[in-house]
Amino acid sequence: MKLKEEKELQTITGEYEKALLLFHKKSYHKADAAFKQIIETYKDSEFYSVLEIQTRVKVHYAITQAQLHPATIKLESNEDYVWEGVYQLNAGNMDKALELFNRAEKENYKDAYLYFLIATAYLKKEDTASSLRYVEKCVKKDATYKVIVYNEPDFEPLLQNQDFLNLVE
Repeated sequence: MKLKEEKELQTITGEYEKALLLFHKKSYHKADAAFKQIIETYKDSEFYSVLEIQTRVKVHYAITQAQLHPATIKLESNEDYVWEGVYQLNAGNMDKALELFNRAEKENYKDAYLYFLIATAYLKKEDTASSLRYVEKCVKKDATYKVIVYNEPDFEPLLQNQDFLNLVE
């Protein structure tokens, strides 16, 4: 490795490490600026090793851009509300998930899977009565959900609940 290449490689590596520290601290504005500066500074480098690191910088820059400017999703159909609700449910945002699920239900989206999801969200909120109400709606809509609900790990806390067992057995 030539001296010039080695020096440039050490410099970009140091700058990249500092930018990564900002990134891992979730200082996205500062990290974004640092990544952008690295990209600009080394865009015309003649060394493959430097350009390889610059490519990694571009990936992190894209991530910071996504953090700073999140994409907005336009919810149009009932399915959009259900799938966004699933995302929120998986992210641990039960209130937001229930809001989205309830919107779909109010729009006459009467689906066993939707009721299953609502029951799951209520159970995660420790609202057993509401959860059981939606388990009942779910299995009335589609009896095959008895097996699914009974074997779903999220519903394990209800395995000692006689009302639950009456619904799924």
